[in-house]
Amino acid sequence: MPISKLNSVLVVERRLPTDPVNFYDANAVAYAADGSVNSRLLPFLSKVRTGGSILELGTGSGKDAKVMIERGFVVDATDGSTELAAIASSYLGQTVRTMRFEELAAQEAYDGIYAAASLLHVPRTDLPSVLRKIYTAIRSNGVVWASFKVGSNEGVDSLGRYYNYLDTAELTALWESAGPWAQIELEEWLGSGFDDQPTNWAAITAVR
Repeated sequence: MPISKLNSVLVVERRLPTDPVNFYDANAVAYAADGSVNSRLLPFLSKVRTGGSILELGTGSGKDAKVMIERGFVVDATDGSTELAAIASSYLGQTVRTMRFEELAAQEAYDGIYAAASLLHVPRTDLPSVLRKIYTAIRSNGVVWASFKVGSNEGVDSLGRYYNYLDTAELTALWESAGPWAQIELEEWLGSGFDDQPTNWAAITAVR
């Protein structure tokens, strides 16, 4: 199978998606110990109603959720990994629900939805449905923030995690088609991830 290099990560093309939950379950302790609070969290929180309810999709270690709670928000933290959910539950002192993105069924229940580097694991064919669920779950005037790795391929990275790399035009179009948002903004930056590889990132901020 051909191998291409995308964002300095080897990606195997035409390989069937590998469930990233397997990686996070197997490496939960190391993953939870790595990293710090997202520098873009506070700008997101400034847009959410004071004391409002926030759904976090992919809480990981719970570091970002901890900041939300300390700032007075009611946080429904979730993760697809049972092992990470257990670690984050202990860290936060509250239950973190084990939930996959496609299981989201809430209707206008949250003032904010936060998905830092998590929705990029959703297969390309499934992402439109997940984004529609997110639109349904957010309240009027609610704010969604979600970050993605930028690219043009689907594949598996050097750690065995499936990724859906989208360019910014595709990403914006997918969010626009998820529902009649009042506002959609996109930002880009150069950073890295758990694998420490240089990575082009983009984030969507959407207001219902």
